[in-house]
Amino acid sequence: MGGWLIPFQNLNSMKINCNVIRFHECGELDVLNMENVTMDDPMNDEVLFKVDAFALNRADVLHYQGFHTTLPNFPSRIGSEATGEVVKVGSKVTDFKVGDRVTSIPFNTPKYGVQGEYAVVPQDYLTKAPENLTVEEACSIWMQYSTAYFALFHVGSVKKGDYVFIPAISSSAGYGCFELARDAGAITIGSTRTSTKKKELEQLGINHLIITKDENVEKRLMELTKGDGVSFVYDPVAGAFCNEYLEALSRGAVVIIYGLLDPNPTLFPLVPLIRKKAIMDAYSQFNHVEDIDKLIECKAYVLKRIKKGNLKPIVSKVFDYKDYKKAYEYMLSNQQVGKIVVKVKN
Repeated sequence: MGGWLIPFQNLNSMKINCNVIRFHECGELDVLNMENVTMDDPMNDEVLFKVDAFALNRADVLHYQGFHTTLPNFPSRIGSEATGEVVKVGSKVTDFKVGDRVTSIPFNTPKYGVQGEYAVVPQDYLTKAPENLTVEEACSIWMQYSTAYFALFHVGSVKKGDYVFIPAISSSAGYGCFELARDAGAITIGSTRTSTKKKELEQLGINHLIITKDENVEKRLMELTKGDGVSFVYDPVAGAFCNEYLEALSRGAVVIIYGLLDPNPTLFPLVPLIRKKAIMDAYSQFNHVEDIDKLIECKAYVLKRIKKGNLKPIVSKVFDYKDYKKAYEYMLSNQQVGKIVVKVKN
């Protein structure tokens, strides 16, 4: 079915024919299709790798719907997180060689996509796959940890003892923020819409949890912070949900809006923010990873903690490649705690 019909030793001199996931117009899930393509050789700083597994993100849904900050160039590939083995490198690649195990970091360009049997990514947006993680875990690192890293430490300046509020904490992004904030010594408070995931989240060490369907968010935040309020909010919901926690901010708080789970417009709450001398940031990690020095810093910080065992992504469910649409349907159902991964077999 894919390029592994070609003997490995001949890959440097032959074109690779394989299946990838693409879309030719924006719309709902049915615009995604598995299509046969011939891979271009990697240019200059690019790396071509055989994909073993890739992870899904809410950003992928926004991408094929046409609502993401990155607009597609048709026919467009999709996806930003994958793990695999290097098979070709560009002439200016110095950090990787054929045979290396790599995992990709999301960045803001319509040219690349990793959901398929092979992918090409610039070397700056790859790292070696951590040896203490499985293939499925290794492809689940960078969206959640890089997004949280820049938000927590570059925008929010979160430090030990700060109260951090993480709505939708059962998502991979939410859990990644929880891990990094906890590692930094912050006091984390999560929320989830219903009690369905409560037991599983508590088993993961999330002890302060608000059930938004049943509890008053502002009241519970003030109780859990002993009246101090939260100094940092990591909000993927936005919309009207912002009004449920704004009065529970501490003075000088930072609110990060990084998602649009509520499809309704997010009105800018000027008076509550002024009252608390707070900041609301329309945030994307893509605006940070383009700064290569900051990206290098993030890589080192996260990889060090993964190696020590302080950080470990949670994989909710693994799907076969042929069932990639079922994987997206599962993500859209909001049943998961952690990352959804597709295993590629070629």
